[in-house]
Amino acid sequence: MTEAMISADDHIDLGYLPADLFLERLPKEFKDRAPHVEEKNGKEMWVCDGATWGDWRAGRWSEDTERPRVALDRVKFEGNYGIRPTTTALRLEDMDRDGVKFSVMYPPIFGMRMEDKELGKAVIRAFNDWASDFEKSAPTRFRVVAQMLPDDPEGSTEEMLRCAAMGVRQVNFLVGTVTTAMYQPAWDGFWDAAEANNIVVNYHVGGPSRTGTFSSNQAPVENERKPAFGMGLGDGATVFYQPFVGLFSYGILEKRPNLRVVMAESGTGWIPFQVQEMDYRFHQAQARGGTADYPLKKLPSEVFKKQLWATYQQDLVGLNLVKFFGEGHMMWASDYPHPDSTWPNSVAILDNEMVGIDPALRQKITHDNAKEFYKL
Repeated sequence: MTEAMISADDHIDLGYLPADLFLERLPKEFKDRAPHVEEKNGKEMWVCDGATWGDWRAGRWSEDTERPRVALDRVKFEGNYGIRPTTTALRLEDMDRDGVKFSVMYPPIFGMRMEDKELGKAVIRAFNDWASDFEKSAPTRFRVVAQMLPDDPEGSTEEMLRCAAMGVRQVNFLVGTVTTAMYQPAWDGFWDAAEANNIVVNYHVGGPSRTGTFSSNQAPVENERKPAFGMGLGDGATVFYQPFVGLFSYGILEKRPNLRVVMAESGTGWIPFQVQEMDYRFHQAQARGGTADYPLKKLPSEVFKKQLWATYQQDLVGLNLVKFFGEGHMMWASDYPHPDSTWPNSVAILDNEMVGIDPALRQKITHDNAKEFYKL
């Protein structure tokens, strides 16, 4: 048995946030447009500026509520348990139940998208302020990740530095919102500031998929066949491919050797192949264009092993490719309280998945790597 675990990717979902969070924290000029909870068709929903974001779970959720199942349903709690993820004492109970001593908590992966740029900045700022306060309620157990603005390089830089001044030194973009625009000169100031201030930039699964694997814009089909299952948000790991490669091919990482990036809830099994393929493409590009003026000098695999980390919940393939990945760069996570979380059975799941894995490697992946990375 390893030392108590560190979960490198858990969540503070929109559905569990206090109903008055934005009403209390937004500037006066935005109060009448603030995200708030309304009852719609018998359900309590988050609404912002006329748009419905999603359900609010902290009000009347209980075992017999008609709704999608979540990880919390695996334990028989009394009454409403939708408040557990954002009530410090109850969240700590849930961590203890799963053998987790420290939790890195990511912001919502749904909602919080607004057409009005100034309202959007105010909402993100209010959430990040609340998250910082929540971390302070259990500073030896909680670490929060701030949300950023994928369409606003100057706003993201300003918010990142503001959060760093509060002690929050991790920031997040939903990977489905990352575009090639973020690798253009307009974003150089953001990347430079992240490196200079030792701030970790995270790409977490979520947001719209742009992989083009299948088009959803097809004409109506008579007797349309439906798939038996999906691959999760944005078609699983495929949504990470282009944003991941862009960090290398546009020189974002090589030009900033102290910048650190995390692929969160990406899984790890696909990454060694992708890195191998990038090395091949790198050599091909050099061969075609000569080496003297080629803008990048290091192999992607060299840069990867120094500057990039990834989290996973269950990934037997990734565990068996660890020699290609690097023992120090894989971080386990439970993904509490999401439906595909391993909570509250994480230890048993790890015991089953890590049969034959060196106990020292298990210790690194479930504890030591995150401890060193986050300086815990």
